[in-house]
Amino acid sequence: MTNQRGLVHKLMTYCNKFPQPRQISRLLLSLLCLLLGSAACSSSTTQTTVVTRVVMIEGEEAVVTRLVRQTVAVPVTVTPANPQAETVVLDLSYTGAPAELDPITVVDDSDISLVENLFVGLTRFNHATNSVDPEWATDWEISPDGKTYTFNLRSDIYWVRSPLQEQDLPLRERKAEAYRPVVANDMVVAVQRLCRDSLSPDVFIFFVIAGCEQVHLSQEPTEADLAAIGVTALDAQTLRITLTKPASYFLTMTSMWMFRPVPGEIIDTLAEENLPWGALENLVTSGPFVPGRETIADTRTVLERNPFWPIPFSGNVDLVNIYWLDLEDAYEMWLTKNLDVSPLPPDRQEELERDPNLASRLQLVTRQRVFYLSFNFNSDVFGEAAVRRAFSAAIDRQTLIEEVYAGRALPMRHFTPPGVVGAPPIDAVGSGYNPDLARIEMANSSFRDCRFIPEVRYLVGTSDLDLFQAETLRDMWANTLSCQPEQIVIEQVQFGTLLANTRREAGDVRPDIWNLGWASYFPDAHNWLSDVLHCSDSENRQDRPCSEADSILRDAATNPDQAARWDLYRQAERLFFGEGGSAPISPLLVQGNYTLVQTWLTYAPANFGGEQFDTYQLDAVTKRLEKLQ
Repeated sequence: MTNQRGLVHKLMTYCNKFPQPRQISRLLLSLLCLLLGSAACSSSTTQTTVVTRVVMIEGEEAVVTRLVRQTVAVPVTVTPANPQAETVVLDLSYTGAPAELDPITVVDDSDISLVENLFVGLTRFNHATNSVDPEWATDWEISPDGKTYTFNLRSDIYWVRSPLQEQDLPLRERKAEAYRPVVANDMVVAVQRLCRDSLSPDVFIFFVIAGCEQVHLSQEPTEADLAAIGVTALDAQTLRITLTKPASYFLTMTSMWMFRPVPGEIIDTLAEENLPWGALENLVTSGPFVPGRETIADTRTVLERNPFWPIPFSGNVDLVNIYWLDLEDAYEMWLTKNLDVSPLPPDRQEELERDPNLASRLQLVTRQRVFYLSFNFNSDVFGEAAVRRAFSAAIDRQTLIEEVYAGRALPMRHFTPPGVVGAPPIDAVGSGYNPDLARIEMANSSFRDCRFIPEVRYLVGTSDLDLFQAETLRDMWANTLSCQPEQIVIEQVQFGTLLANTRREAGDVRPDIWNLGWASYFPDAHNWLSDVLHCSDSENRQDRPCSEADSILRDAATNPDQAARWDLYRQAERLFFGEGGSAPISPLLVQGNYTLVQTWLTYAPANFGGEQFDTYQLDAVTKRLEKLQ
């Protein structure tokens, strides 16, 4: 029977290498199953793999080749544990139906959520714990110098053709088909595409991978250039990634939507036929869901459970209906209980808040966008840490949110927002609004009283919201610190001018204070504290001198112990924003949006990246009964 299984495996390998029409592939495999017996088409088989590695022997490199016998899963359709159980259907809406779902090109939140559910990740961001979990990679090793990551990969994740591609079959007969296992070389292809093609707006964050920046800057990279990128398939289930420097935050980056393996041969075949590989009807996917058979272009996208997905769901959703609606239509559909979750149109917020039953279903979901007030350390006023702390402690952030942002934000006392790896709890670090402390700090400064400070130039953007926020803050300083309103001169400029005039080398045009914001490029505290505030590893627009906090941030960037790294980031936050902190900026708020959630649904929303529908828990019985009322 071993030889029979080997023959089946060779046939599957041949068909995968030279893709045939699906009907022919199924017919050939069915005939072999009849000829060889059902045991030849069982759920696993044994194959011999030739593995070649480069090892060090007495200080010299040597190539070692060995034969490895391993069990390889053969795709079989998974039957539910309880076929009579009620199908759990999640109904939600997004705006703007997707055109293409190439992981390296998507930018809209809705498209990112689709990629998150359709493509396996090397790792996965856990929205409930704000940590990085294994997914395709079962585990990994980091070299002593922190520059080489070796990932051990699952062998039971498959590329799957969706039921949507079975247009020649009746609807009920359409089913997902496993194409081949996802292998390490698929990640090599993905990273080469990411570095080579100028399609991803955030590709620069991956320049930490050796050779990536050089390929990206090259107008016509050669095959040798691509091969020099620091991503290597040691064998089908082992991937090595080499970085330009130690970067413990790289692990967070491996969970991002653009860092997903792709099937290179399918992309090439479709390109030869001038067909977009990212179109739903062409996609071959690898995630917990597949495009469903009942998808209707521009109206509804259906996702079905991937029958070959080996990782247990933490949720219970079987099928997802994504309706492509504008905000108002989605809201009306949610009110009639035909959507489980829906964004709230801004102009409906007040009427909803007047109904206690509906208001209780509002959920504020913050995105990783923080607005802050920045100080010029060379200012005659804000060169003193006590004055910076006084102005920051005098800001009533909750009132600011209610008056300026209609409640669609949370107050920030430190810089790193919720949902970021290494972020402390939102109220764990920093002084926040404290009028008594504000007055004490001002009294301890060389000015003693805000009325004695020189004129302050406050630079903001040109929008009405920018001006309203600045005037609100000026009033707070006047009320708490007794500053005279005319002492705070608000100047509105174009955003480009604001950026130019707040650079360290801008000289006399630099203002005393200004408004800015920051959003995650990847959800790690390094991208906040180091990339924005480090004295030499960031733009350091404040022009603050280096301190103990910067040494801590350097240590955190290279510490492979994730728990220790989190502690280092918290230390840095305390040195910046805690009692007696240097207060280089004054964090104001993290922006968010209201979402309506039915009582029968529970889930951890994504503050960054895509929603993970396999983690959603839905009470289907309650949903059905509620809809009957």
